[in-house]
Amino acid sequence: MVYKRLFTPIKSNLTFGLLILNLIVFLSVLVHAGQNNIPKGVAKSDAHLYEKKGSTWKCLDGSATIEYEAINDDYCDCADGSDEPGTSACPNGRFFCTNSGHISSYISSSRVNDGVCEPECCDGSDEYDGKIECPNDCEKVGAEYRRHAEQLAKMRAKGAQIKSEYIEYGKKSKQQLESELNRLKTLLEATKIRVAEREVALKKVQEKEKAESKTKDHIRIQKYQVKIRTLREREERLREQIDTLLNILKDMKKDHNQNYHDMAVKAAIKGYDEFVEEYEREMEENMEFDQEDEIDEEEVKGEESQAPEIETSLPSLSERISGALLDVYNDILETFWLSEYVIRKPEQQYSRPSDGGKSKEVIAAYDAYDEAEEEKRKVENDITEVNKKLEKDYGTQLEFAKLDGECFSHDAKDYTYTICMFDKATQKSNKDHVSTHLGYFEKWIGAESKEDDKYYTAQLYTRGTRCWNGPERSVKLYLECGIENKIFSVAEPEKCEYIMKMTTPAVCPSIEKLLIYLKFKIYNVL
Repeated sequence: MVYKRLFTPIKSNLTFGLLILNLIVFLSVLVHAGQNNIPKGVAKSDAHLYEKKGSTWKCLDGSATIEYEAINDDYCDCADGSDEPGTSACPNGRFFCTNSGHISSYISSSRVNDGVCEPECCDGSDEYDGKIECPNDCEKVGAEYRRHAEQLAKMRAKGAQIKSEYIEYGKKSKQQLESELNRLKTLLEATKIRVAEREVALKKVQEKEKAESKTKDHIRIQKYQVKIRTLREREERLREQIDTLLNILKDMKKDHNQNYHDMAVKAAIKGYDEFVEEYEREMEENMEFDQEDEIDEEEVKGEESQAPEIETSLPSLSERISGALLDVYNDILETFWLSEYVIRKPEQQYSRPSDGGKSKEVIAAYDAYDEAEEEKRKVENDITEVNKKLEKDYGTQLEFAKLDGECFSHDAKDYTYTICMFDKATQKSNKDHVSTHLGYFEKWIGAESKEDDKYYTAQLYTRGTRCWNGPERSVKLYLECGIENKIFSVAEPEKCEYIMKMTTPAVCPSIEKLLIYLKFKIYNVL
């Protein structure tokens, strides 16, 4: 509860880091002022482990019991090196540097009294045998450290503040997407109903048109039946007239005076002989036309397309008839039901329109159905896109949703590198401006498990343009805490494998994590 009362008022203060660090240093000076009775190289937090309780002392790992006076006697007695924290006798020992005025630290015991002033021991306590004098620079180093720490604390606090805004954006964005998804699902059901209704309406119109078409065809066939009967009567009269004429010509041929050589008579007889021969042959060929048959409606519909062939096969007989017979024959051919109904002349052929010959009512029904289908497809596509966004991994608190689709560039002399978050990476030449695809976003690679805080600190982009005699290009993007979204480094350690480094508020520790870290630092000092 004490910590809660202490830290809650300063959560929004960007300089709280400096205040806490100064407190740490102050407490460190007070605490370490009374460490004279602790064996050299031992931290105050471990002093109780070296408290003298008799003439002997037990190694921290329990491997041996030695004389208390043997601690720091420059001879390694314990397997864990715990008996020589202040000398270099044990290779695995640890020496504690108090560093009053700065942050305390540990170094390997092997570096004690080695003639080198270790930077980790700014107080020079690691070289106490007098071979070399190491200055105590902890005040100076501590001041520089605190200045840097203050800047870092301000940056992290500001980054944490921006990150909190990102998180809020991510949450609202997700809520909006979920609301939009629910709306689209409701709309989809409505469009499905609309499609079904318009499909039913279309079928009704089609059935209606089909029924009307059958009625019209039936009426038209009835009219042709009447016309056919009339034509048959005319045909019968014509045949009787032809038979009469043929009989006259036949009698003339038989009874004429052959000694009377009238050229006109001879020409008529010769024409008669030729006509009779051709007439009888064509009559045999046309026997298939049964004059007693009625018109079959379905058969007529199927034969319409064959009309030109039938029409062109008839005129040969007209070439054999002259005068009044030719006029009668042409009249029959022009008005005969085959010419009118089945054998249409080219200029009379029914031209199927681009709409398929449908009525306006059917076309309108089709348009309405297609419109409903298109609306349904659009809603389905919108649902797919929303689901894709909802399935994206934007971090544990949705802190990366704000960056989705945002592009950031870095000029590296010869090339400009661009990364579009959760999308792709490119490289563009600053000379000829040719762009090269470096890869598409694939996954997070900061750690193996999402439970690890580092999981969301690196991304992998793959499937870039293949290098000449090399692999497909790829990018590893490493993210660091910063108040700006900015690429600050690009390297190619391996052929066509790029490493980019970028700062972003999205990976800054939250205010809560900063407070936990500072509490831990104070605990270690105390």
